[in-house]
Amino acid sequence: KVPTFVTQHPTTRFISLLTHIVEAAFAESVTIHGTLIDVFGIGILLIGKSGVGKSETALELIERGHRLIADDLVEIKKIDESLLMGSGSELIRHHMEIRGIGILNVRDIFGIRSVRNRKRIELVAELQEWDANTHYDRLGIEEQVYTILDIEVPYIIVPVRPGRNIPIIIETAALNQRLKKMGVFSAQELDKRIQEWIARENDNK
Repeated sequence: KVPTFVTQHPTTRFISLLTHIVEAAFAESVTIHGTLIDVFGIGILLIGKSGVGKSETALELIERGHRLIADDLVEIKKIDESLLMGSGSELIRHHMEIRGIGILNVRDIFGIRSVRNRKRIELVAELQEWDANTHYDRLGIEEQVYTILDIEVPYIIVPVRPGRNIPIIIETAALNQRLKKMGVFSAQELDKRIQEWIARENDNK
């Protein structure tokens, strides 16, 4: 007996679909401790030490209308040489652990609009406890990257301390990343204007 498979798709379409499924199933993968959330269409992987506030930040972002993909454990697959796809473990998908409350089913509490099964990772944001002795990037001229499965992903460090609204900072980072994808680099453009102004001032002396 030989198993058979019947499809209504044309041959070329079926082969394309099957190739995509097989590539995804056997893609190189890794599991990372963090939280993956879709913010304004940008897949942001939140990382940082345990207790720094990743889940709490994600929870407020969900309340603000963004979508959770995975919390605590993020399964990442290398789909091709430039694409990382993140998803949650099937066992705990769409659940979050919030200290003081316990385990939450995000889909049941906030509705189906608040979750999705997978998302491309386009930005890594590391939450770090504020350290007065640490130099943090205040200009954003130099692009930093975080390497996952040999793929470089844009990377930012977000210092955490009382009074800083981290969810709004993450939202702004997502919008800024969308601008960069469109070729708009705000920090570099401002630096260019400053350099041009300095050059003109020197010429006028």
